[in-house]
Amino acid sequence: MFQKYKYINLFSKGTFWAFLLLLFSVFGSPGLTGVSMAQMSSDNFKIKADSFNTGGGLGSSAHYKMNDTMGEVATGTGSSAHYKMKAGFREMVNTYLVLTVDASSKDLGSLLAGSPITGQTTIDVTTDSWNGYSLNVSKDHKMRHTDAVTTIDDHNGSIATPLQWSVPNNLGFGFTIISGTNIDSKWKDGLNYKYAAFPDIATEAHSRTGYKSETDETVIGYKVDAPGSQKSGAYSCMVTYTAVGSI
Repeated sequence: MFQKYKYINLFSKGTFWAFLLLLFSVFGSPGLTGVSMAQMSSDNFKIKADSFNTGGGLGSSAHYKMNDTMGEVATGTGSSAHYKMKAGFREMVNTYLVLTVDASSKDLGSLLAGSPITGQTTIDVTTDSWNGYSLNVSKDHKMRHTDAVTTIDDHNGSIATPLQWSVPNNLGFGFTIISGTNIDSKWKDGLNYKYAAFPDIATEAHSRTGYKSETDETVIGYKVDAPGSQKSGAYSCMVTYTAVGSI
């Protein structure tokens, strides 16, 4: 399931006016904020869901694949004002995934050439996926002037190789991961964060492995600066965050 969330306006004022639309989306199945289920486990194995049936399994043809279970009774989703119950093996193998953000707008303040501005967004993900989830990022184009031609360059760093914000990598628009669960060490060198450009195609920037019953929080940091020769005015682009459950 693909589910879009409220966008965030991220902007700055002054010599340059940077305006971002941030779209948030999630792949998974929406549900309730509290999830519980019975399961069997040992030191080496964990069975999330099981049932005794007359048949079932994976079937396929030249054009289709089908996972089926035969013989279950009283399956499906039941709900009340306070609870939701998924009965049956197939109901249990669906993944619950919800993504939320901390606010609908961000003001980065005044941007003057040589004095970078910063901001951040807090992303919360709740999922019952035992293998965790990945957080993907992308943008539609560089931060672009209202003249539809002039742009602010991307930061020189990439998600594969983030770079510290220092000469000659101290200009453009970039992001970093400030905090979260199991953050890759590539995003920080001592006390200094490393930055990357938002890619044009959805790319994994962060992942969390394993199960976590409570909400998982990730803080994304932004930074932007431009040379003194940059044309003044309003710039904008659209950034998309997507949470994908790891099945």
